[in-house]
Amino acid sequence: MDATVIKTITLILYMGGDVTEHTAFEKISKCLKAKRTIERNLYKKSQAVRYACENKIVEVSKNGDGSSYIVRIVE
Repeated sequence: MDATVIKTITLILYMGGDVTEHTAFEKISKCLKAKRTIERNLYKKSQAVRYACENKIVEVSKNGDGSSYIVRIVE
């Protein structure tokens, strides 16, 4: 499958300063809502974990069902 490079709002999980997970969102409001929900329910006690909504250039590809996923963060 072909990968495409796009600029999108990305919710990034940093653990110990390294990017561990990332998820794309169409709107900053949806990203911030997901971030608040996660911070309320998970990892609040750990100082080594940080979530951030950032505007990133990412490489995306399509799953078999047609949904998109981030392959890697380009910048």
